[in-house]
Amino acid sequence: MAPPSADNNGIDEQRGAPVQQQQQQRIGRLVPRPEGPACVLAIATAYPPTVIQQDTYHDKLFELCNVGDDVVLKGKFKRMCDNSCIKKRHTFLTPELFKAHPELLTYWDNSLTTRNEIANKVVPEIGYEAAIKAVEEWGHPLSDITHMVFATTSSTSIPGADLKIARMLGLHPTVQRVCLYQTACWGGGAVLRIARNLAESAKGARVLVVVAEANTIMNFRAPNKDTLYKVDGFLAHVTLGDGAAALVIGADPLPEVERPIYEMYWSTQMAVPDSEHALKGRITEAGLFQQLEKDTVPILIAKHLGELTSEGKKLVGNPDNRDMFWVVHPGAYKILEVVAETIGVEKEKLQPSWDILENFGNISGPTCLFVLDEMRQRSIRLGASTTGMGSEFGFLLGLGSGFNMELTLLRSVPL
Repeated sequence: MAPPSADNNGIDEQRGAPVQQQQQQRIGRLVPRPEGPACVLAIATAYPPTVIQQDTYHDKLFELCNVGDDVVLKGKFKRMCDNSCIKKRHTFLTPELFKAHPELLTYWDNSLTTRNEIANKVVPEIGYEAAIKAVEEWGHPLSDITHMVFATTSSTSIPGADLKIARMLGLHPTVQRVCLYQTACWGGGAVLRIARNLAESAKGARVLVVVAEANTIMNFRAPNKDTLYKVDGFLAHVTLGDGAAALVIGADPLPEVERPIYEMYWSTQMAVPDSEHALKGRITEAGLFQQLEKDTVPILIAKHLGELTSEGKKLVGNPDNRDMFWVVHPGAYKILEVVAETIGVEKEKLQPSWDILENFGNISGPTCLFVLDEMRQRSIRLGASTTGMGSEFGFLLGLGSGFNMELTLLRSVPL
């Protein structure tokens, strides 16, 4: 059949109606957007009570795994701990847990089912603890939460830990959830980017962000002389800790009711080309094994960080890096050193990151959010004029496997 045709007067010959009247009419946005940028309205952290004291960990680890007679290996491990710039870390691992699950004390025995069962229990619990603290600081009912963004690399249950946390909190069933899995250390930056977009998508949106990890559950194993000296052995045994961070994000804060901590103006992500080999993990029957190519990550950061930050800096008049505040994921001390060198700032500019590394180690995804909270707290303790240690603009930088770099442009608020 031939398609309908219109005569010179614009009339549909088969239907007898003007052609232009059949076109869909635009009605504009039905859901209004907020006028201002997304803001961090609350930040909270949580971590397990068990502490790994770095200066005595070499003795306890080797005794625990029945390899204490290897004096040479233990001596090298002690030097790794001494040079880590970490004083303590928090862990879900306990003597009771090892007694119940001795397979965790081996290097290669099948233990994935055990690890998953433990992580699937503790990740929602610690995420809930951080979320409750954030909501209490925010000071509004949970019924005002419209969205939830959750990230973890430790938990693999179906349904996921996000739904478990939402149920524990009593969130409304229509809260819109976004789940990020296997993001590892760049997860903290990713959730901020996504939460900012959600908060600015609809007027009145309030986004609960939760990132929770049980790194030591998935990575702990007995020392092995063939792998402990390698960088991946350093990651698993020397740097990783456990914990969770939660934030409430929303635009157009209610006057006299909601007090912003930081404003969020721009975000970006870079998956550095041809860098998958630099940092990755593989899940095996014996848990998660980290693979880190020595010295490659610092080279990638030095090469690409300037390019990543340049666009954001242009938006606010290209401030000098020394005039900005920096919230950097402290994956290890070498990461902080290369970031400081690349952006041309003194160590003190990254002090909140150094403080979190010293007291918590690398908690993977939540770590940069721990640093964001420490930036706020340090600014208050030292009597700074803003939540950015006196600086107006700053960046939050997440770094992790991929190699992925996450960046959010922040503006501090007066104290």
